Amino acid sequence: MDFFSRLGDAISETSKDVSQKVADFTGIARLNMDIRNREELVRKQYLEIGKQYYEMHKEDVEPFFEEIRLINETLAEIDQLKAKIADLKGKKKCSVCGAVNEGEAAYCSKCGAKCESIFADDMPEQTEDDIQEVKEDIVEEVDIQEVKEELVEEDNIQEVKKELVEQENIQDAKEDFTKEVEEDIVIVDLEKKTEE
Repeated sequence: MDFFSRLGDAISETSKDVSQKVADFTGIARLNMDIRNREELVRKQYLEIGKQYYEMHKEDVEPFFEEIRLINETLAEIDQLKAKIADLKGKKKCSVCGAVNEGEAAYCSKCGAKCESIFADDMPEQTEDDIQEVKEDIVEEVDIQEVKEELVEEDNIQEVKKELVEQENIQDAKEDFTKEVEEDIVIVDLEKKTEE
């Protein structure tokens, strides 16, 4: 009888340990997910701080960070590209307020000034090589950012997948152990009945 008591106690204790490990693992998975969510929030706040800092210092004569100058140059290039698109569509840019008007407009629809300026008149001369270089830079910048975001997402997905697989493995092990224990109990009960 002493053997069966110890066996029952051991089985009970082991199942409690397995249950505790499953609960711990689930808790860890939740905490890891909370950490990732908070890290994403911090990343977004960093971006917002950067945008606000840029807005405050974009017109500094000598910006503290080289990136401010790069952003200003890139925005100017974007404006030039937009101007070329508008020019190709036959639109005019107001020399007073900068608004884009239809090509046939004699006066600006925004400020009423006479529209004589065509976009090509106020843009610096650029070669096809310059335009191609700007396009490649823009495509490269976009591709790099997309790849970074995809890698971060893929890392997070892989971690969650691993955690789920480990949870399933622990659950499977718990179920297998429980079945074995139940079978052992049935065998022990049969042996008891046979001995009696």
